[in-house]
Amino acid sequence: MQKLPIIIKLAQKFKMAEIHITEIQYVELNSEEGLEFKYKPEVPKLKLVGTLLDAESEDEEEGILFLTQKQLNQLLLNKDIDLKVQDDRWFLNKPLTKDQLKKVGLVDVDAEYMGTAGEFKCYEAVKVS
Repeated sequence: MQKLPIIIKLAQKFKMAEIHITEIQYVELNSEEGLEFKYKPEVPKLKLVGTLLDAESEDEEEGILFLTQKQLNQLLLNKDIDLKVQDDRWFLNKPLTKDQLKKVGLVDVDAEYMGTAGEFKCYEAVKVS
């Protein structure tokens, strides 16, 4: 699998956004260096790669969400989603059902827009509710 180069063009101003996860491609431990996280910077972050929906602009596109293990657990709680480990990445054990997609998509994630990495918009989760 190809490793995504993370060269983030930092935005002049960090912008808060409400985003929703509409598809999960995979989750892995963040191995990128030089990223400045604002939310609990001392806590290791996971990197969720998937389809993100910006609630304000209603733009839906592939993106990266950096979040803590606790935040990932909050996102997946009570949704019967199984992840399997393969090559140090967590993949969905089976595709999400429409009901699971709806439940995950309804979870509000307050996030700070960090910039872009190639074609991916990158966000840091601040609050999952």
